[in-house]
Parts: sequence; structure tokens; C-alpha cells
Amino acid sequence: MLIARKAATAAAVIASLGAVALPATAGAATTTTTTQNHTYHISVNPGMLAGGQNTVTARVKVTNPENSVRRFWSRSTVQQVVRQGVNNGYQKPYMSQGFRCTPTLDGSMNASTARFTCKLQGADVPTTVTLTFTAPYLPPTAG
Repeated sequence: MLIARKAATAAAVIASLGAVALPATAGAATTTTTTQNHTYHISVNPGMLAGGQNTVTARVKVTNPENSVRRFWSRSTVQQVVRQGVNNGYQKPYMSQGFRCTPTLDGSMNASTARFTCKLQGADVPTTVTLTFTAPYLPPTAG
């Protein structure tokens, strides 16, 4: 009888230790998400923007950044994406440097302000890159 009690007590102790160890293991399995934010001031062609502006502020959000794809959020790449959209006066979706850029227009009849959201497409890594910028274009002239 004493042996049976010792065995039952040992089994209870082992079970309780397993219950304590399980949450610690489950907690270690969760992944953390790392986010970086970058802001770049990009010069564009004179005369493209309203109010005499020649600079666009681009904001970049990088989630789970990996060095192997670092060039996608570099100033050089962001500059090329923004300039392609602004200097060409785009108010429609376009592709540049692996980004798919989609504008949201201001809703007025002249649709003079485009707010772009550009997302990196086709990356084979868990890194996501989102670029946003606003282009206040000159309103169209009646003619």
C-alpha cells in the first residue's frame, strides 16, 4: 500500500511539473513582430505639385525586416517609386521597383490630391513594406 501511495504521489508531482513546463514552452513558441518606420523627404520636378511645392514626404513601414531585402526600403528605392508617380502625374495605379501603388483621390470634381499606398509585391520573405505619400497636384485648367 505504501508503494502504491509513493507511486501516485510521484505521478502527481511529474504531472504538475509538466503543467508548469507546458506554458513556458508555449510562450517561447510565439513570434514577435518587429516594425521599423522611416520618413523620407523626396524632391520632385518643379511645377508638378500645387502651392509651388517640390517635396513629397514619404512614410515607410517595414514589418519583420530582413537584411536580404533592405534595398526595398532604402531612400534610393523609395525616391524612385515616389518620383515615378509624381513626376508622371499619375492618379491611377502603377508599378515601380516591385511596389504596387494605388491612389485614393480626394473625391472632389477635379480630384487634385492623390494619397498613394504602395505595397511591396512578391517578396519571398516574411518582410512587408508599405510606402505612403500624398501628391497635391495642380487642379486641371479649364480650356
